[in-house]
This record gives sequence, structure tokens and C-alpha cells, in this order.
Amino acid sequence: MQNPKYLEIDNLFYSSLIVVNYYREQTDLLLKNLIETNINMNISIFYEKQDSYKTIKDLTYHIGNVGVEIKEANQNRQDIDIASYTYNDAKYIRKEMQVNNEDLYFLYIYINLYSDDIKELEYNLNKIEGILQSKGMQTRRANFRQEECFLATLPIMENREIIKEVSRRNILTSGLISTYPFLSSSIFDKNGIFIGTNIYNNSLVFIDRYNTEKYKNANICIFGTSGAGKSFYTKLLILRYKLLGIKQYIIDPDREYNKVCKNLRGVQIKIGPTSETYINILDIRKESIEFGENGYLATKISKLIGFFNLIFGEMDEEEKALLEEKIIEVYKLKNITFDDKSLYDKNNNFKSEKHMPILEDLFNILSKDPRTKKFRIKLIPFVEGSMKFFNNYTNVKLDNELIVADIYDLGEENLKYGMYLFTDIFWDKIKENREEKKAIYLDEIWRLIRSYIK
Repeated sequence: MQNPKYLEIDNLFYSSLIVVNYYREQTDLLLKNLIETNINMNISIFYEKQDSYKTIKDLTYHIGNVGVEIKEANQNRQDIDIASYTYNDAKYIRKEMQVNNEDLYFLYIYINLYSDDIKELEYNLNKIEGILQSKGMQTRRANFRQEECFLATLPIMENREIIKEVSRRNILTSGLISTYPFLSSSIFDKNGIFIGTNIYNNSLVFIDRYNTEKYKNANICIFGTSGAGKSFYTKLLILRYKLLGIKQYIIDPDREYNKVCKNLRGVQIKIGPTSETYINILDIRKESIEFGENGYLATKISKLIGFFNLIFGEMDEEEKALLEEKIIEVYKLKNITFDDKSLYDKNNNFKSEKHMPILEDLFNILSKDPRTKKFRIKLIPFVEGSMKFFNNYTNVKLDNELIVADIYDLGEENLKYGMYLFTDIFWDKIKENREEKKAIYLDEIWRLIRSYIK
């Protein structure tokens, strides 16, 4: 069945519009509103650069002829106005080409819409016609020329003369800017991963967070109400970055990433009353400072003050100084000082976990000074009570591309300690080699943040 209003190909109906005229002056992008719709369409724009010498010659001839007609015109005001428009336009184009070195182009725009439903296609045609009219563009439906317009919107560079005669319009180089179709809110990084779709135009969003030439850093925040899909989205990121070989470290307070870890052959580290894996908060790791830097102990003390802030509550400057004094003393018992060489053994190997102090060592030092009685009492659960799993030497290795820190067993009140502990560890892993792409996921990070907010 043949119909002059549309084509039917593979159970889809196609119909085209030809842009036949424009406002004389445009201040906005012509096709911006079309790009931002979610209507299925193909848009084809052709530019034909004209010979500048021939164009100026023809314009000069036209200006001379029209100028004579205007002078000799009778009282028909409409004819005079029309002639004046073309006369002034021709003078303007010639001036821009001669003075501002612009070029003249012929412009052709074709818009091909498609749908599997005839009524929807007709509705969309009317909608697009309205949008274009509001932007000062006149269109004509390509009835009896559907095939030519369909071919013109395919990536085969075919613009047949029979439709060129209808759609041809003049445009200067500066005017080409208004026809640029891709200035919409879509994001597409060449080496990015699929993030989602743009809510305004349904375009695909691909972001390469590690592109340092485009982004200052790779940090992102994911916000949403309960059940909105934050964790699901995070799992998609983990899966896609795993395929790219990016090392990833996840702090999991709600035990949501067990299956992801297992299926991607990651390593799960669980700490809690029933766990047999331990992390020593007093560990100094070789990667805790970057290559070429100094100050292992000084760096560790500043981190420990933050951790003990969670346990002891907000401390004033005097209490912080007192606590720092005791921390220095506990490391001195293990022959670790502010001299970085003290962290290496006789064979120039970095000291192992067994050569580090643990919380019990600090607890014993605090017990000897009446000024630190408050600190000692608050450390009892971590040394002798329900949280004594913090009082052990580290017995895990962090050498997998995917590591999930399961802190669910800590309970709501104690999650902050686990979060801080693993944030410290994972951040050291990030600094170990800045050339490698790595990511830390802090799920439910607000639970840690609120601990610092009065």
C-alpha cells in the first residue's frame, strides 16, 4: 500500500518535515528544543559553501537592479516593501562577506519522525511543527517526497535536487552557530561508563570520572530517599568499574554487597563480635604516606585523634595534647619515633603488624596517669568488653581488586568506629599508587558525619 504522507519500513512508520523558512534574525539555537524532546526522530542538516567571488558579483548585480526598481516603482507600497527587504538583505550579506570575511552557505534541514503507531506519528508531527513555529521556522510536510527526505536523513550524504529546491536558504558563517544541534544537557565522555539517561531528553549519559583534564577529581555523591535506588546504582558502578579493572573498596554497613563481592570474586572483611578477622587501629602502614614524603608517626597521630574523638567525645586542646603525649609514648615502647627510619628493621624491611602497639598498650599507659582516667574508662569496652575485637593485631591482607568491609555486626551505635577504621585503611590504599585508578564507596556515610555534628 502506498501513501504520500508516510513510509512503512519494518513495521515502523516514517514521515518527514522540511524546514522552508526562518526568522530573518535568530538569537537562539534553532534545534535546541527538538533535541531536548523525547520524540523519536532523525535530523539531517546540509551545508553547501558558495564561491565568495561569484556570490559577491551576483549580489552586486542584484543590488543594482533592485535599486533601480525601487526608484522607478509606482505607488504599490507592498511591492516597494518587499523589494526593500531583499535590497537591504543583499547589501548586508555583501558587506559581511567583504568587510568581516564571512562566507555564504546554502542551508538545508530535514526532520524525519518515526513511530510504530500512525496516530502517535501524527501527534508528534503536529507537536514538532508547533515547536519549530515557536522558534520562527516554517515547515512543510514532505508529502509525495517521503522517500527523498528519508534518504536525506540517513548517514549517506544524499540530498536530492528535488527537495533542495524547497529547503534551500542562505546563511552566513556566523549564522551557522544557531544550527549547531548538540548543545543540550547530555554528557558523553569517550572512555566513560553508562550512568543513566538524561531526564530532560532521554539521552544516554556516559561519564569518565577519572578524566583529570575535564574533572577536578573523581568524587561523586549519591542522594535519594529510602528505596530510591542508591545502593542499586552503586552496585552498577561497582560492576562496570570491575570490568575496567579499577580497584574498588567498599564500606558496607547494611550487608548489601555480599552477593556482588562473591560474584565478582572479591574479598570480604568482616569485623564484629563473632568475626575472626581483625584490624588494628594503631597500625602504621607503609602506604600511609606517599612516595617521597616524610612523617609516618605525625600523620598517624592526626588520624588517631580523629578516631578517639569518636570514642571520647569532643576534646579541648589540652585533652588532645595530653592524648597525643600518651600516643607518642605507646609507640616509643615499640621503638617507633618521629624518625621514619625507626619503622624499618635491620634488613630495611618495613615493620610488620606484630611490631605495632595495640589498644591494650595504650590503655595500660592511660591507666598510669590520673589525668587520663576519663580516657581509660571509655576504652574499657574496646580492650576488655564487647568491642575487644578492636584490640588485636591486623591479620588480613588488602591485595584484591575488590574489597568489601562488612561492619554490619557492629550495630548502629558502633558503626562509626568501623567506618572510620576502614576509611583510613582504604585511603592508604588509594595513595599507594596514584597512577592506578581506584575508588572507595562509603555507603550510608551520613552515619559517620553525624558523629561529628553536635
